[in-house]
Amino acid sequence: MKIELPGIAEQQAFVFEAATKAAVLQLQANLNAPKLPTQSEIDESLYPRTHLLTEAEGWSPPHPDIIGAYFRHFQTHFPAYNTDAKLAGLLGLSSDRRVRAFKDGSKAPPYGVWRRFLVLTGRVPQEIIPVLAFIN
Repeated sequence: MKIELPGIAEQQAFVFEAATKAAVLQLQANLNAPKLPTQSEIDESLYPRTHLLTEAEGWSPPHPDIIGAYFRHFQTHFPAYNTDAKLAGLLGLSSDRRVRAFKDGSKAPPYGVWRRFLVLTGRVPQEIIPVLAFIN
């Protein structure tokens, strides 16, 4: 018995196409996320908004007051992430100590971690990177 299988390149193309289609569906589903009120713990107009920019636009880490207000607001609305350990897991961090360090200002969040949180909370759009070529 002989089973014909497509070549590796064809298999990779299939996987890439399937993943891209799944990503498009997720992006469309994201548009239906619930709309929640903004946090009211602090007056954000007193702080720079550079924490919402991309690195290319001049991003700088948010002030600890912003971090704490955003995190607590999120945790209030999403009980599944109501502890720093659960929030750390969502953000891809190995320790809740890092979340606490971000909140107290002893450590600034890395761009990727902060950007992930902003995307998860709909504060910024998700970046889509163009594929320039398929190189084997």
